[in-house]
Amino acid sequence: MLQTDEVAIYLKLVSRTDRQFLCLDCLGRKLGCEREALEKLIAYFRKSGNCVLFR
Repeated sequence: MLQTDEVAIYLKLVSRTDRQFLCLDCLGRKLGCEREALEKLIAYFRKSGNCVLFR
């Protein structure tokens, strides 16, 4: 089962209309980046408080 942050980062970076999502490892492979980079983005969006997906 995916965590809410995994769904939120997928919606933010890939598509807000999709209903099937990828885990952080698979999303990283799809986007050509490391899981840690995605985790840093999640932390950034959570801390900024500007994105409703990460509240």
